[in-house]
Amino acid sequence: MSRKVGKFEWNMVELPDGITTSNGNWYHTTADNIEKYISGLLKRHSIEKIIKSADHWVSSPNGFSFILYLILILVGVNAFLSAGISLFIFFGFYFNTSAFVAIWLNPVARLFDFDGFLYVAAASALIYVSMQGEQSAMWVGLFLFFLFKVGLLKMLVKWIQSKRKNSKTSREDKILNMLLIKYGMKEGLYSGNIKQMQDSLLNTVNYHKTRKKKK
Repeated sequence: MSRKVGKFEWNMVELPDGITTSNGNWYHTTADNIEKYISGLLKRHSIEKIIKSADHWVSSPNGFSFILYLILILVGVNAFLSAGISLFIFFGFYFNTSAFVAIWLNPVARLFDFDGFLYVAAASALIYVSMQGEQSAMWVGLFLFFLFKVGLLKMLVKWIQSKRKNSKTSREDKILNMLLIKYGMKEGLYSGNIKQMQDSLLNTVNYHKTRKKKK
């Protein structure tokens, strides 16, 4: 975090058992492990660039779902129906984000995680529908803004997941692993069995995650 008041500056810290970012995300891998499985990748793309892209993907369901709501109410769809659709899409995207990860879509994920874009879009759309007399659309939009942008919905989902303990591999790690595989394939550094590579990366992730819990 920057010491300048009101300004957020992204950063990451690499620890022995993983990498944590200023967005509150934790990735259970290290630069050494990434280099071990995709040799040469970090010489072409910095670890900071890769982790920051992963952070964008982790947060993208929030921005995407909220923008979808704004588009729906602007084209005249009922506010409550629009909210239901955006929530449905959020959960589908949230639990399957890694399946949509692609290098060429990194700018899109970054856009949906960009505060300036979301604030301007929210203010413009909600003021417009309010002026058109659609007060319910405005109030539902403000409610969804707090759910999505502030991250209340994501926190609720993570809390529920922590109680269930069904998966050893976190959503953040799955997204990072898929991003690494796509970068490796793009740079021609890996052309073998994708499933085998992913399993190897996830095994390393779970090893570090287990070590962290034992401490």
